Formats: sequence, C-alpha cells, structure tokens
Amino acid sequence: MTDHSLPQHGLVRKTLVRRTFLRWGGRMAGTLAALPLLFRGGQAGADRSMPPIEQPAEATPRAFAARAIEMRDLASHTGDQGYGAVIVKDGKIIGQAPSRVVLHNDPTAHAEMEALRDVARRVGRENVRGAVMYGSSPACPMCEAGAYWAGIGALRHGRAAAGGAAPRLRKC
Repeated sequence: MTDHSLPQHGLVRKTLVRRTFLRWGGRMAGTLAALPLLFRGGQAGADRSMPPIEQPAEATPRAFAARAIEMRDLASHTGDQGYGAVIVKDGKIIGQAPSRVVLHNDPTAHAEMEALRDVARRVGRENVRGAVMYGSSPACPMCEAGAYWAGIGALRHGRAAAGGAAPRLRKC
C-alpha cells in the first residue's frame, strides 16, 4: 500500500490506517498513535495539532532504544525497510519515525532523517542541540551528517543503546 493509494480525506484515511493496523492483530500496541505520522507531509513551523508522543514509563536509554525498535517494527509492518529512530531531549522523546523510503519513494527518508523532520515539525526548528538520537541500527553517513547539522549530541543504536559518540561530518 502506498501513500498515493489512500483517499485524501483525513478521517477516511485514518480509518483505513487503523483498520489495516487492527488486521495485523494489534501486535504493535502503543504505536497506533504513530500511524497517522506516516501520512503527514512536511510543514513549516511547529505543528501543535500533531498528537503528542506517548512517553515510555521510565526515561532510560533502554526504554528509548525499545521505542526505536517499535518504530523499526512499524516500518516493517507497513512494507518499508526495517529501521526506526527516536530523538530524546531532556528525558523526553521529541521526535520519532519509522523508515519511509519505500512508502514515500524517497531515498533520503531513512528513519533517522524522518525523525529529524518530525522534530522540526513538532518543535518548529531544525536545531536540537544536545539531544540524543536512538536508532534501531547504527546511522549511515547521510543520517549521521543530518544528526550533525541538527546539533544531536550523541548517537545510540540497538536494544542495548550502544554507542553514545557525537555525530561526525565525514568528508566525501
């Protein structure tokens, strides 16, 4: 299913997305609220109408890493590449996203880049100096460069939230 196959009416589109989710047997409990994010376009400035991000019970690196894994599973269940990412600042998730490369026919729609776009829409700015990015896998050079330019302070990956180094801007 591609974004283009969904009706453009918001309520109908959300209903179809929820029905599709329920057909999967609810295996992705807690991520239903994230499904509408798959079909939102970019917007300038902060979008206060976006649903708030459900925060984990404990604000720990492993809990944030687990959310990145949930985003990875969401990407896989929607037919995209199995990657997910979340961005955390001051102990709260401020952006999250699954990979949308296939869904959007966009080679730059990696989970990390989509999470940065989510933060820009929610917060209304592109710089989140000092935030931590959690990914289901290590960031590729493109995503690491995006994290660098966004001011991300540390990159962590996997269930164990390994890593922690600041992103680098690699020379071509």
